[in-house]
Amino acid sequence: MRTTRTTTLAALAGLLIAATATGCGSAVTTSSAGTKANDFYAQIAGLPKDQQVAKAEEVARQEGNTLSLYTSMTSDVATPVTQAFEKKYGIKVNVFRGTSETVLQRTLQEVQAGKAGADALETNFAELMALADNNFLADFNGAALDKVDSTAKFPQWTATRLNVFQPAWNTDLIKPADEPHSWEDLALPKYRGKLTLEISDSDWYANVTKYWLDQGKSQAEVDSLWQGIAANSKVAKGHVTMMQFLSAGQSAMQAMNYTYITDHAIAAGAPVTHLPRSRVSKIPAFPRPNGVAMVKNAQRPASAWLFYHFMLTDGQKELVKLKLTPSTKVPGDKSLQGITLVPFDVEGLIKDAAYWDNKYDALLRSAGKSGK
Repeated sequence: MRTTRTTTLAALAGLLIAATATGCGSAVTTSSAGTKANDFYAQIAGLPKDQQVAKAEEVARQEGNTLSLYTSMTSDVATPVTQAFEKKYGIKVNVFRGTSETVLQRTLQEVQAGKAGADALETNFAELMALADNNFLADFNGAALDKVDSTAKFPQWTATRLNVFQPAWNTDLIKPADEPHSWEDLALPKYRGKLTLEISDSDWYANVTKYWLDQGKSQAEVDSLWQGIAANSKVAKGHVTMMQFLSAGQSAMQAMNYTYITDHAIAAGAPVTHLPRSRVSKIPAFPRPNGVAMVKNAQRPASAWLFYHFMLTDGQKELVKLKLTPSTKVPGDKSLQGITLVPFDVEGLIKDAAYWDNKYDALLRSAGKSGK
């Protein structure tokens, strides 16, 4: 039914094999650009933390005050974030924007060719984990990490923002008495024909399934709930597109959308919400991390280092202005008000991505059917 993340990670394995067979793998670390980047990263890691930013600015000027950024941030986020970075450091950002899978594939193709096009990345956790596991990213040890919770720190990358999973609904079509108050509620017969599932949400499916099992439900009970949810649902592609339909009243409820997308629609005047009338949701909310990384053989490592630093400092404030959920505590952040967070299973999803992709794909095939 769809191209899964498993397909993308399989492409990763193929590129790695090809790089090794052709000898391009060694070019990643032995090229002049790679040597320059590694030397800079080692130099700045050895400095006192209060001297690192000034040194990075000095070297960035020598690099030409430019940065190549590959990101899956939507343009309405990427543009103001990069403009704020440019204003602070005087560094021109050249942005390649695409899906997280596209960012991964392009990065890998360039690694295979022995020349990094990206200096820094800002994208989804799965793609960053894949790159880090194969040692394509550089370590960061700046003082900005001191503000980051341990749960947001990963080898060779750090979470910058959280995409929070919650149902969303049109308040003209779903009245307060019919609001959902649990993930289980989505299986209720009263939502028949009113739900929409998004085709790429296997990570949501995995987290909800594991949560139910951890709470004591049997596998049979979990399967029955998913059958009920699928029976109530139709399938759509794209969270932003789904929200446009929801805002226009062309659909009534989304089984899951990112809260920031719903909040953006609310700010634009749409009759939508992810919070009940009480303004406090008891539905467990899973925060999926997106993060920042520096490419190991970057052509402009100092600019990459500064962008990493920025995304964990002033960039966090920019994310709050855009109604996103930052990975650090930022004054004025209201993105988590009324939300009950539970842990997001990063490691499990990486380990068992194929399993969850296939299970969710099978569920989508049963959407709109009674399942009885």
